[in-house]
Amino acid sequence: MKRSLLLFVALLAFTSLAFGQGRIQFDKQRYAVSAGESIVIKYELPKEGKVNVKTSGGWTAEVIPNGGRHGSIKVTAPDPATAPDLKVFAVIPGEDDAFARLNVMVKDPYTEATRPKANLQIWGGLSEFNTTQEDYDKAADAGFTIITLEGGEAMDMDGDGKISDEDMLATIRFKLDLIRNAGLKYTLHHPWHPGVLEMVKDDPNCLMVHIFDEPGLWQIPQLKERKAWVKQYAPEKPVHINLHPEASIRAMGTDSYRNYIKSMVDGCDMEILSYDQYPIMADKTIMNYWYKCMEINSNIAREKGIPFWPFTASCYMEDEHRYMPDMANMRLQVYTDFAYGAEVVQYFVYRGYAVATLAPITSEGKYTKLYDLMKEFNAEMHKRGFVFNGGKVTKTRFTHLTPWNCLPLLASDLPEEIASIDSDRTALVGFEENNGNDYLVVVNSDCFSKCKVSVDFTQLCYTIDRTGAFTEQQPGKRDFVLDEGDMLVIKYR
Repeated sequence: MKRSLLLFVALLAFTSLAFGQGRIQFDKQRYAVSAGESIVIKYELPKEGKVNVKTSGGWTAEVIPNGGRHGSIKVTAPDPATAPDLKVFAVIPGEDDAFARLNVMVKDPYTEATRPKANLQIWGGLSEFNTTQEDYDKAADAGFTIITLEGGEAMDMDGDGKISDEDMLATIRFKLDLIRNAGLKYTLHHPWHPGVLEMVKDDPNCLMVHIFDEPGLWQIPQLKERKAWVKQYAPEKPVHINLHPEASIRAMGTDSYRNYIKSMVDGCDMEILSYDQYPIMADKTIMNYWYKCMEINSNIAREKGIPFWPFTASCYMEDEHRYMPDMANMRLQVYTDFAYGAEVVQYFVYRGYAVATLAPITSEGKYTKLYDLMKEFNAEMHKRGFVFNGGKVTKTRFTHLTPWNCLPLLASDLPEEIASIDSDRTALVGFEENNGNDYLVVVNSDCFSKCKVSVDFTQLCYTIDRTGAFTEQQPGKRDFVLDEGDMLVIKYR
């Protein structure tokens, strides 16, 4: 049932938005309405006439006359709500027809019933130590929406003390039931038996088939063969190959990182652009080529029109001198991934192994404090996940000191609703379009210090905080203090 929030707007400073001599007059200010809600806007005509409204995209409008010259228009947003195109026409005897567009923006595009979450994937599924429904439910309860299913894993399902192909297929069927019961989607990794692909080929909850991690350019022929084998049995499933960061030129087979990424994408006709990088180091520094890699991968994904799936470190890698995950660096990593256009963020790893000395679940199947951290952060991420789920990043810029290979934010980059953005330390600015709604996100690029951001609004906009609450921002300059690694989200259109 649609809610009705009637906002009666006084006629304070009329403006004429019309063709011909006839005029329709509205309050000059911008109006805002959320999904499933209504707003009532008053109008005035110079002479008696008849008004009607043309709508589209599920929006509705009811004209309520109050005499020949005055009246109201009740506009109701659909759920979910896309940007409205509301055209008002007035027929006035003896004058040209008048025409105007109502200056209405969507505040919140969703109600609770339609609000999508962020796409957060577990990398490294559950082992033989965690094979109960409770374990899979705990993954969903921690806010993960996608889980890994190892395509060659086999347990002794028939109890004969031997492991056979039948055991492997039975193991997959058993785990698929657990995944479905938990309400999770999944990715299939390293299948080698056609029967596994036959099992998932028509399952909409299977999002991709992973076949290789961090190849070099010389492995393209092998990867093409492996991809063709998968497509033979599951032609509709995207094939996933995870690529290198700019860490080892020798491993990549080229001295140009852009050439490596582009050659892999073109050579394998990749359907998803995925790469892993864990940038926050134990000495509290950030890898100096992190943003370069993000720029290249994000830009090539946009150029090719394929989804971008970057990684985030959700475990402690002692031998690689990484920083222990905490709330600040989880924010920095995941918010940056989404600001660069991630469709899915892959968490490495969920279940520990030799390199990952501490993960949300140990290699022996014990839950750790990192499980609680992931649960807390993921709940926060989902509050603003609707900004990114199904969206498209059009460009990324930086304030203050611009990282190497990146572009500074210029006034010409900003929409008309925002005159300027400035900060006292480096911040990433991403421009997001999603289902006809426009957002701007500012990420504090330091997970050890706060960042002050100043925004000069020229029209009504809304900021969305970590709880998902919308705050009205009227024209004028506002100062915001971002916590370590945190993100400011502005809905401007």
